[in-house]
Amino acid sequence: MSLVPPPPAPLGADAPATAAAATAPRVGIVIRTRDRPLFVTRALHSVLAQTFPDWQVVLVNDGGDREVLDRAIAGAGLAPHFAPGRRMRALHHARSVGRSDAFNRGAEALATEFVCCLDDDDTWSPDFLAALVAFFDATRALTPDLGGVAAQVTAIREDIRTIDGHEVLVPQGEDGLPNSFRRGEFFLNPIAYATYRQDVYPVQWMLNRQAALAVGGFPSDFNVMEDRAFMTRFLEHWRVAILDRPLAFHHRRVRRSGDTAQSVVLNTLDNPSYDWRLYADLSRVPVNTGPEAAVTPALLRAVAATLLKEVNDETSALWHKLNGDGQALGARLDRLLAPGGSQDTRLHIDIPHERRHWSLWTVLGTEIGYRLGAGTPFLERLVISMPQTPPGLAAHGSHAERRLMVQVPQTGDWCALELDLSGLAPAGAGLRIDAVVSVFEGALLESALSQTLRDDRGKRVHRMHAVHVHCCAPGGLIRLRRDFSAAELAEGESPKFSLALPRQALNFRLTCHDLVVSQP
Repeated sequence: MSLVPPPPAPLGADAPATAAAATAPRVGIVIRTRDRPLFVTRALHSVLAQTFPDWQVVLVNDGGDREVLDRAIAGAGLAPHFAPGRRMRALHHARSVGRSDAFNRGAEALATEFVCCLDDDDTWSPDFLAALVAFFDATRALTPDLGGVAAQVTAIREDIRTIDGHEVLVPQGEDGLPNSFRRGEFFLNPIAYATYRQDVYPVQWMLNRQAALAVGGFPSDFNVMEDRAFMTRFLEHWRVAILDRPLAFHHRRVRRSGDTAQSVVLNTLDNPSYDWRLYADLSRVPVNTGPEAAVTPALLRAVAATLLKEVNDETSALWHKLNGDGQALGARLDRLLAPGGSQDTRLHIDIPHERRHWSLWTVLGTEIGYRLGAGTPFLERLVISMPQTPPGLAAHGSHAERRLMVQVPQTGDWCALELDLSGLAPAGAGLRIDAVVSVFEGALLESALSQTLRDDRGKRVHRMHAVHVHCCAPGGLIRLRRDFSAAELAEGESPKFSLALPRQALNFRLTCHDLVVSQP
C-alpha cells in the first residue's frame, strides 16, 4: 500500500492547456453513489439549485444497480439534465472500484479547473459554488500556493421513515460538531489537521483539480477516511483557505451507531463496521525512516504532528474530567445557595385533593425499586414506551423523599415516560397534567398527548398531538403544565400524557418529583 504521492503539478497559467480545458466549465463536481437513490437525487437537486452556473457533474455509479438509479433519476425529474451535451453525466462501473477510485476516476473524467467532492448524502447552500469561486479568486492574488478553498459546515441529523410505502428523509435538527470544525484560522493548518485539531469534510472544499490528482488523489486501498489521508498529503504542498460562512451541510442518520454491516443507508461518520483504527493511522504522514533517511520538510512535519498528537491525547482526557467535575460542582453549589438551602426538593404541585383525578404520591405509598419492561405498566398508569427493553431499565421511588427516578441505559430512537389517561376525565371534561421533573445532566424534553387514531382505510396510526419542548438545565428542575380539552382527548383511542426523552442518550436518568392529573 503506497501512499507516497508524485510531485505536485504547477497550477494556473503554468499548467498545460488543452482545447477541452479551454471550453470546460470552471467547476467540476464528483458525486459517488452506490444503491442510494434516496440520497443521490437530493444531492443532484442541491447542485441544480446553485446560483453559480459554470459547473459540470460526473455522477459515479460505483457498481450499483443501474436500473434502480435510472428510475430514481427519472422519477425525480433529473433525466433531462443527463442528456448528451448537458451539464450532468453518469459514469457507471459494472463492478465497484471502491470509494477512493470512484472519486479519482470522476476527477480524471473532468477537464475543469476545480473539483468538488459532494457525497451523495450531503448538500450545499445555493451560494456554495459562487462564494467559493469568488473567495479563491480574491485570495489567490495574495497566495500563489493556494490550492483550494472551503466553507464552514453544518451537521444535520436525520432519519429515514416509510410513509405511504415510500422512504423519506426526515430532518431531526442540527447536530453537534467538534471544536476542530469551528477554528477561526484563515488557512487550514497542516499540523493541526494531521492531529485532528482542525478538520473539514469533503462536502466543504473546492480544490484545484490538477493539484488534487498530482498528489495521488484518494488512496485506492482506503474504504474509509480516504479524504483525510488525501488532505493530509495535499496540505504538504498547497494552502487551503477557509471561508467563514456555513454553506455546506453534512447529513447524518440517527441509527448509524447500530450498523454492524456497512448498510448503504447508514454508513456515515461513526459507523462501527469500518476499521477506523487502521485507516486513521494509515492516513497520517509516517515518521518511519530507513537508516540513511534524510531530514526533509515532510519528515519534520510528521514528527511535529506526532508529538502534538501525543500531547493532545495526554491532556484531553484530563480536561474533560475536570470540565465535567466543574459543571457538577457548580450545579450542586447553585442548589445549596438557593433560598432555604435547596428550593428544588420543596417544589410540589399545590392542587386541592378534591380536584385531583390521579396523583403519583397516592399510588406510591412506600419505597419501591424494581426492573422495568418496555410497554409494561407500573404504578398503575405509568409505562416506559420504547421498542424493546434494554438491560438495566429500572425505577426507584421514595415517598419520604418525594422522588421517583427512572433509569434508561440507552434511549435509542424512541423512548418516553407515559401516563395512561384513559377513564380519568369525567364525561365531556378535559384534563390538566402538572409535573415537576429534573435531569441532573440537563436535557430537552418533549411533552405531548399521545393517541391511537384510525386513518381513512381503518388502519391504526399513532399520533403525538400538541408537542411542547421543555428545557431542563444541568442540575436544575422544571415544572410543566399541560391542558388537554375534552375534544382533544376524544379524537383517538388510549390517550396518554407522553414525556419523550432525548434520542440516543446513554445512561439517562429522569427524576419525577411530582405528577398530578386534575381538572383544568
